[in-house]
Amino acid sequence: MSYVLATTESRVRWYKYNYDQNLKSGDFELLEVLDLREVPLLGDKATAKYAAKALGLKTWRYVKI
Repeated sequence: MSYVLATTESRVRWYKYNYDQNLKSGDFELLEVLDLREVPLLGDKATAKYAAKALGLKTWRYVKI
């Protein structure tokens, strides 16, 4: 089981970013279609929350894959 980050809009979009030690606010792009080769698969909600905050997100959705 893994988690990915998504928007909270009614039409969900997916956050694409490089998950590494250099996460920066705003350093992401939004994908219209979920491609599991493009988005980081995070092991738990705590890690996903860390990534979301490091990217500067104010709201996000966890999606369990």
